[in-house]
Amino acid sequence: MIETDVPAVFEIEKRAFPKGSWTIDAFYHEVLHNEHAHYFVMTLDDMVIGYLGMWIVIDQAQITTVAVSETVRGMGYGALLLEYVMNYARLTCEMMSLEVRIENIAARGLYEKFGFTYGGVRRDYYGPGEDAKVMWVKLR
Repeated sequence: MIETDVPAVFEIEKRAFPKGSWTIDAFYHEVLHNEHAHYFVMTLDDMVIGYLGMWIVIDQAQITTVAVSETVRGMGYGALLLEYVMNYARLTCEMMSLEVRIENIAARGLYEKFGFTYGGVRRDYYGPGEDAKVMWVKLR
């Protein structure tokens, strides 16, 4: 992801997470100022259709945000993006983690398909009454 991708990413973010999305400034900060941030976009016909961000600190990768445009959901693009980023992280990282809304069955199924397992619950992670399931996968 580069600075000029941020507006398109933010549009996907707002639609994917209507209960509470990142701000556009948060994306700009990640791309321009966070030395631990590694952000990727997926394009189709020169349009951004998905993105995934993660932080890499020493030998740990933490997925911070991921979404695919509603126009292409269910077509396998999310799996391709996740597989690419896992392979990228595998070069330097031992483990990868993420948080996912407990009620997001589709996302949890995708992560489980890639070997992520339950690691705990973060209460009120997404706001009052919206818990996150922590998931981990060993990369190598």
